[in-house]
Amino acid sequence: MVLGISEDFTSDAVFDSQLKDIPSSGLYINSGTHPSITTQNLLDFLPKVELSFDEWDETETYKSFIDSRDRVNIVTKSNKIYQSIKSSNLNQDPETETDYWVETNMESLRLKIFLEKVKDKVYSDLSLTKRLVNNQYIYDNGKKHLTTLDNNYAAWVIEPKGSDYVSIKINEISIEKDGTTPVNVYVINQDRLLETITVAPDNGRLNFVNTDIVFNGKGTFKLAIDSTDMYVGNATVDPLSFDGFVAYTANGTGDAPETADYTYNTFGNGIGINVTAYLDATNYIEENLSELGNYVRATFEYMVFQLFLHNSNNRSNRSQRIQMDDQLLMGELKNTKLDTVVSRYHKELKRAKTAMSKTFDTQLNDHDGIQVKIGSV
Repeated sequence: MVLGISEDFTSDAVFDSQLKDIPSSGLYINSGTHPSITTQNLLDFLPKVELSFDEWDETETYKSFIDSRDRVNIVTKSNKIYQSIKSSNLNQDPETETDYWVETNMESLRLKIFLEKVKDKVYSDLSLTKRLVNNQYIYDNGKKHLTTLDNNYAAWVIEPKGSDYVSIKINEISIEKDGTTPVNVYVINQDRLLETITVAPDNGRLNFVNTDIVFNGKGTFKLAIDSTDMYVGNATVDPLSFDGFVAYTANGTGDAPETADYTYNTFGNGIGINVTAYLDATNYIEENLSELGNYVRATFEYMVFQLFLHNSNNRSNRSQRIQMDDQLLMGELKNTKLDTVVSRYHKELKRAKTAMSKTFDTQLNDHDGIQVKIGSV
């Protein structure tokens, strides 16, 4: 687990190994918070329902429960509850395959789901939920002429700005080549061929064909074709003119597109692309908890007090669980002038956004809205 719960001896619930292990972030989210936030109080206010889960089926492929948040990825075997912790989980016995399953219980699951909601709010507050950064067409314009592309391969090279939190989607590709015979397009990352698709040209015309190529991660990505006769213009590429990614053209020499030696350049090659860049910061919080840990904890504290005040799951005897009246709870959530839960939350939110501005690309750190641009080479 990225976040963990520290033992406070207020509850006799036995949490599963994920919650008891030292969290990968080193952050015990309930440590250093308001004294009313105990594991027993949390369990008393979180939903408590009797649920039944399906028996483990060796023919079923399970996904990670935390990623899918689908209860079908929680199973029972021999009257014990197991949570799938890895995708592509097929025919892995929950009783023995601890890389795929963790034995758990309802108390642990209720806490884990609440921690995921805390992370969701952090993503939302910091504008780290999936959002569009840029969408544009990139292609040769102006008068074009037929030319034979150099070397064995021609390619577009695309490098996300912020490799772990920017995803690139190639929506459409155009191949300006005579005839209609389909052309292989090789999708390459760091000398690995990820996939090969075919795109049919339209007798030399600029005609975009729908594709569904999505990539993110380390290194550069290439969309390469075998060098051939193509219609190209005289425009040049400014690799730094795109929001969310860097893009330029290349020619490669070698026996295979993924291992060819590529020379980068800035002129068109007859390949047109429609590119969408979007923020998808699924790893950002985990990788930057040294800067954001206090904000994550403050968000947790704030959400717990909301739970205490509103008692959203209609648990009885609140006064026996939390020795605070409504006015005190309201003050913790509304008074920003004193050292309250809400004031700490807003203070840490401001600090977190300041920390983000040091690491995100300028365009990616735009909290004011979506930027959409359409252009060409």
